[in-house]
Amino acid sequence: MNRSWLIGTVMLLSAVSVLLLPRLAGFELSQRAAYGAVETISVSGIQLRNDNLVDALGEIPFSLLIDRVGWENQVLSLDLKVTGNDHEPQELYRNMALAISFAFQETDNVNQLLLRVVAEDKWLDTRRLLLAGDIRREEWSAPLLDMLEKAGNSPLPLSLKNGFRISESELWKKQFIYP
Repeated sequence: MNRSWLIGTVMLLSAVSVLLLPRLAGFELSQRAAYGAVETISVSGIQLRNDNLVDALGEIPFSLLIDRVGWENQVLSLDLKVTGNDHEPQELYRNMALAISFAFQETDNVNQLLLRVVAEDKWLDTRRLLLAGDIRREEWSAPLLDMLEKAGNSPLPLSLKNGFRISESELWKKQFIYP
């Protein structure tokens, strides 16, 4: 009798665990969703590599020219080039927003974007920094990106500069913001 009782108990526990474990797993996922910490696996994003870097960036509709690109250890370095004096801050902000959107919304493996906007003087054969940003995947947000896209021709808000670690050169301030 002891042996049959033991076998019955084991079978009952097995049946209960088969029914109970999936419910516990679902409970954990619903709790994560309630706190906003849901992990998702996305297969739709681009896996950026050295062999597809040029093609991937070539599809972005920048109005500025791409001057330099680097890809190493999940860090994308991108320099956008301004030539001439007929550019407005709004256009440069829009190009920056396109680069940020590409890096963090369209790719899966870019963890940091080092973005620079440089001015090239063809007569003197020089390049000067206008804007630079150090944007990180874990710190960027859609509201900040939206704020950058809608900044117009005015100076960037401090919250946006801090969020995307954007620094402005004196040349930027003199030529574009406070002419």
